[in-house]
Amino acid sequence: MIAMKALNILCFGDSITAGFARWDKEYHPYAGKMLEMLKKSPISADISTDIQGLNGDQVVTPPGRFLTRMDILYEDLQTPYDWAIILGGTNDLTVGRSAPDIWTGLKKVYAIPFSKKTKILAITVPECDCDRELGTRRNYLNSFILNHKAENFYTFDLNKALPYANLTEERRKELWSDGVHFTEVGYDLVGEFFAKRMQELITEARQTEEGKVELKERDEKPASEIKSNYEANVGRSGLVF
Repeated sequence: MIAMKALNILCFGDSITAGFARWDKEYHPYAGKMLEMLKKSPISADISTDIQGLNGDQVVTPPGRFLTRMDILYEDLQTPYDWAIILGGTNDLTVGRSAPDIWTGLKKVYAIPFSKKTKILAITVPECDCDRELGTRRNYLNSFILNHKAENFYTFDLNKALPYANLTEERRKELWSDGVHFTEVGYDLVGEFFAKRMQELITEARQTEEGKVELKERDEKPASEIKSNYEANVGRSGLVF
């Protein structure tokens, strides 16, 4: 097994990434629970997170600052990000922006981490207490995210994992503070979802890397060793399989 290098995870988005619940409450970002669970997992790596959430921010830039913020982050980057968990679009939908316009904005944001070999975990916009028209645009936007195919691009369907409309009123009050933002319990649940998904992806990446190392070691065997194995097989059966 190869040694696992330290992992630096960027958590990027708006108030949901920041962990906003209510103005009279302290911020409680999902990244806290996610990091706690990842450190307890079998992943033997030093893991750190950088929480970059801005209340009210929009993907489409301008008037939003998603693209500007991401650009500045990567310009001043000291420690490279291995992963970027990106969640945005709620505020764009709230002001009436179309799903295709938001998706175009998201792709521009994604392009910056991609240019620096950062892997992306793109999160769908979660369900909330909203009217049917906004819900239709949200589902359309989420379909763009889930159906996108690119190297180093992965998704998690938070909209499906936390179905606001299908939960009891009691459960909604436990998980949502205002129908859009989560409570501490809700943010911790989101962190658990993301930790599980990240563990899957990091494990897959490790297995892929181990396979490459094993293949490289085979390719680098000395010619004398290959010849020796060949002669041993021929001498044993007269045939080589």
